[in-house]
Amino acid sequence: MNPEIEKNYQRLRSFFFGLCILASALLLLTTGKNIIKTTAAENWSVHSGKLKGDGVAKRKGLYQSSWITYSYIINNKQYTGTRIGYGISGTDEVRFSNQSVKVYVNPEDYTESVLVTGVKKSHYVGLLFSAGFMLLGFYLWRRTR
Repeated sequence: MNPEIEKNYQRLRSFFFGLCILASALLLLTTGKNIIKTTAAENWSVHSGKLKGDGVAKRKGLYQSSWITYSYIINNKQYTGTRIGYGISGTDEVRFSNQSVKVYVNPEDYTESVLVTGVKKSHYVGLLFSAGFMLLGFYLWRRTR
């Protein structure tokens, strides 16, 4: 192969190696942060909350998303939350009956709350994709030698 063409291929492989490692690192940091926060939320105080409206609004289109707004009362003050869980966006994990929900509230900041705690499937998927990008990056790095 022509040395000039080989040099261009090597530059491209090096670029994609860096891109894969960067994607892997960002995904690992984001997923790791969500796992740490959701694990910490398991020890937060549990309060009873109420869903506002019908609880779920779905958006049609490429992706189907759901929004949940809930309120809870602590020390005679009402708070509102929208977070389902850290790294969790689906409502499948939310357990509620008659518009009543169990809310995990941060005892240091009553405005921070979640409905779902613990490490879930979405966290493992993030870790798997991070590992996949890392392996792809090292495969490309090995080819640039």
